[in-house]
Amino acid sequence: MTKNPLNSFSISESPFKKAKYPSSLWTLFLAPLLLFGCLNDNETVPEIIIEPPFSSLVATDTIKSGDYKTFTIGTTSESTYESVNQLKSDIGLEYLNIVSNIYTGVAELEDKLPLYHYIFMDEKKGTSSGVQLGIKNNSIETLFLSSGEALEKWPKELSQSAIRKGDDVAVLYDRLKTISENEKYKNKFEAINLLTKDLSKIYDNQMGKSPQWYFGYTIEKNKMDVVKLNFNEGVLESIIINHFQTY
Repeated sequence: MTKNPLNSFSISESPFKKAKYPSSLWTLFLAPLLLFGCLNDNETVPEIIIEPPFSSLVATDTIKSGDYKTFTIGTTSESTYESVNQLKSDIGLEYLNIVSNIYTGVAELEDKLPLYHYIFMDEKKGTSSGVQLGIKNNSIETLFLSSGEALEKWPKELSQSAIRKGDDVAVLYDRLKTISENEKYKNKFEAINLLTKDLSKIYDNQMGKSPQWYFGYTIEKNKMDVVKLNFNEGVLESIIINHFQTY
């Protein structure tokens, strides 16, 4: 393990004000980092709705061999997913962020959509009308545009085929498929990001193609870690742990 102390700097994405935070809030904290990893140079990062206090990165540990908590360097992505689930009850983790888990169109997503907690859809170039879906307990919990506008349904102009807050996730694929065939909205399906994995759901084989997974959790009052699991061809190659202090 190597440890690199770092100078403090402000992190504007953190929404935390208490010692312990639900992992759904970690999704908001980490989502900007995740989207930077997913989007190319011509794409725009959507605004994530958060309220930032001051935080600083105080040190980073890098592990390239051996073990860290439940993880072992050199294991497959599927085994690593099992390791995350072994750890989740100890640190209060519900969700796992997946980098570059991107699809064009909905054709491959029928069985995958229910496995995820946070999904983002937009044109490749990125727009203020990109759509952010939050799924919890097998239903649509939140709907936002990238502009920050909260929605009760999307698209607003449609009736039966629209996605609504409270809809069962089982209807999501059919509704997205219908919307994607509408000429007015089909460009919103150019880049579908399955961003945040629900750890209560089964492993998704596509996760093995991601270069990085990561999650965050609170260590103690005003101290939190972000753990990045880096993969090479579906094998865990290294682990980076960023240690944060909040004020």
